[in-house]
Amino acid sequence: MDKNQHHFLQGGGEMGALIRSFNWDKNPLGNPESWSSSLKTLVSMMLTTNFPVLICWGKDFTQLYNDNFRPINGLTKHPDALGGTAKETYAEIWDTIGPMFEGVMQGETFGFPNFKVPLHRNGYLEDCYFDFSYSPIRNENGETDGVLVICNEKTRQVNAFKELQQAKQELDFAIGAAELGTWDLDPSTNKFIGNERLKSWFGLSADEEIDLNKATDVIAEEDRSRVLADIAQAQIYKTGGQYDTKYHIINPEYSTPRRVWAKGKALFNENKEVIRFSGILQDITSEHNILQELRDSNRQLELALEQSSLSKIAAQLGTFDLDLEKNTMEWDDRCRVLFGINHQNQVSYQHDFTNGLHPDDRERVLDMISDVYIKSKTNGDYDVEYRTVGAEDHKIRWIRAKGKAYFDAQDKPIRFIGSVLDITEQKSDELRKNDFIGMVSHELKTPLTSLKAYIQILKAKANNSSAEFVADLLQRSEAQVKKMTSLINGFLNISKLESGKISLEKEDFNLTELVDELIAEFRILASSHELVYHSCPVILINGDRDKLGSVISNLISNAIKYSPIGSTVEIECKKTIDKAMISVSDQGIGISENDKDKLFERYYRVENKNTKTISGFGIGLYVSAEIMHRHESKIQLESHPGKGSKFFFELLLKL
Repeated sequence: MDKNQHHFLQGGGEMGALIRSFNWDKNPLGNPESWSSSLKTLVSMMLTTNFPVLICWGKDFTQLYNDNFRPINGLTKHPDALGGTAKETYAEIWDTIGPMFEGVMQGETFGFPNFKVPLHRNGYLEDCYFDFSYSPIRNENGETDGVLVICNEKTRQVNAFKELQQAKQELDFAIGAAELGTWDLDPSTNKFIGNERLKSWFGLSADEEIDLNKATDVIAEEDRSRVLADIAQAQIYKTGGQYDTKYHIINPEYSTPRRVWAKGKALFNENKEVIRFSGILQDITSEHNILQELRDSNRQLELALEQSSLSKIAAQLGTFDLDLEKNTMEWDDRCRVLFGINHQNQVSYQHDFTNGLHPDDRERVLDMISDVYIKSKTNGDYDVEYRTVGAEDHKIRWIRAKGKAYFDAQDKPIRFIGSVLDITEQKSDELRKNDFIGMVSHELKTPLTSLKAYIQILKAKANNSSAEFVADLLQRSEAQVKKMTSLINGFLNISKLESGKISLEKEDFNLTELVDELIAEFRILASSHELVYHSCPVILINGDRDKLGSVISNLISNAIKYSPIGSTVEIECKKTIDKAMISVSDQGIGISENDKDKLFERYYRVENKNTKTISGFGIGLYVSAEIMHRHESKIQLESHPGKGSKFFFELLLKL
């Protein structure tokens, strides 16, 4: 008979079709026509029931199962399990279930709820849970021919329960970690239970249930009526049961109020009657105090900003802000005025700032800004004076700009902000002062030049007539004239520097010859010190001979001035492959670290007990440094207080 015509194999969905199409002739069970009546009956029941059923027949436990059991086998066991042995299909758990199957064949029955079985059924090993029973299948003689497995998978329910337990543990942990108080109110009794933290905050006893009014009595009087109204409102169905309020509580044992934040939810039955009201309580005292301090600080900041704004207006300061990442620039109204702009259109660095700089100042200012963007060089500090040419009014203004560049973690500049101040009037005063100094210096220099010539003539005649006393006196007079001439030249150089009119008259000359001349003069004028001169071969350079001579003269003069009488001043001239170096060393009072950086500033003088009796205006090194800067060089310094100093500079050779 065709298997599809067997009445006991009818129905059963997908598994019924698989069983009917299976080649049972090659299976230990044989052709279905030869199956025992008990097996036929059981298979018919299996294919029609809604419960998951597995039949394991014979001593090999050959398997048949229905559609409801199929998901238990998963993708890796189905459909190979059909007609196969249970020992092979469930090899990973046979150590556990094998003895049970053997017990069933002996007439025993097994059953467990939520039994955990690790199954490899969907491509990986997973823990599965079942309510199951193993029962013997007996024939008409009472002999056991197989095992009937009826089970109901509980994996999803068990995992859900575990997740719920885990969530509860995490919630309990979160409540403990967040230091939250919890409460659960029974509206029918108006009593609640709370955790230990909540009870300690309210100063309540450890009773299991507590009257609500015992807790509300601890609420600060100014908050109490509002909180009671919120609690009552939350227990009305149409409000949605939401509860969210903040208030102060005053524990009778402590005088300091505690600020808390209460959040909760009321639950209602089908009659819209409140049945439960639960929630949490958080201590926000610190946050509240910090917020209050922040409000106070903000108010103080607002006042400070208002005062700063008024000060800014009074000082007529303008501000600028360059966002170097977005490549945008912002100017306030005052800054626009200082660049001769009346419109409120967007400004740009190139069009408005760069083009607004005076042509004589543009390169210097742009070079300085480039240095500002190098953190290792300037730390982002910006302080410069320059002229602007008004874009619309064409008016020339003097500007003092101060600012700061800010950098990211890689020292890349990202922001450049600062302020600008109109110093046109101040500069005009300085220029008038410089003109005055220049005029006075010039008027003084003219008679001094004549006087010096007369003294030199008298000195020559005195030397010829062997009038030693007169010659000595004239020599001293000439030294004073030289000193006064040097002083006047210093004032003249400052005047030219500040007016931007100082210029170099460069020529090719022998630097060694210049130093030789200066040393010869100082040997006459400074007999109180021993001058040690280390000369060198001919050194040809291109530069301003007179101005470089004034630099070397100033360094030697300072070395003598700040050294004890009788000490040695050492002048050295060195020549390398492409440079010449001049150095002047002394055994004087030395210079401290604090003074080194300021030593080349205009009018700066070291003030200490050793310098009180030494005259000077603080202009020599300032002028000398500027002259060397214009020769693309700089004066360098090595010094130790009490041991002396060494000043030196380098110049490129004429190749």
